[in-house]
Amino acid sequence: MDPNQTLAPFIRASNSVFKQMFDLEISKGQVQSEGDTFISQGFTVMVGLTGKWNGWFFLDMTQATAIKLAQIMTGEEYDTAANEEVLLAGGEVANIISGNAITDINNLQPGLNIRLSPPSIFTGEGMSMFNVRLNACSVLFQTEAGNIKINVVMKEAN
Repeated sequence: MDPNQTLAPFIRASNSVFKQMFDLEISKGQVQSEGDTFISQGFTVMVGLTGKWNGWFFLDMTQATAIKLAQIMTGEEYDTAANEEVLLAGGEVANIISGNAITDINNLQPGLNIRLSPPSIFTGEGMSMFNVRLNACSVLFQTEAGNIKINVVMKEAN
């Protein structure tokens, strides 16, 4: 699957979700190859993708940005990204973005039958994640709440 074709539904879904849920305009940077190493900004949500294509979707931001998004969602104040509500909010945003993107992909190519796994949330500065024998594509979005990166890797299942 072409990296731009893989990433495009996630870019569209991200634009829609950030506008509808947060009333945030996002400006998109260039699509770039991430290579086999992904370095977290401090708050990363990972959603696994399974079906005829396997892979994952990462939603990545600083912990401060994660707190801001959770505050917008709930109207509450938080002092740490480790707060359960901040973690749940991050997971929900990643689930909605990836769900919308995968619906688009499955509608365009019904035979792929891609499904999502429940999100996993990681917090911590400078975390590295390695994509064994896979190259991921990413896009960095700038918003008023902070920079948000999406990262997608998919490959045909064996």
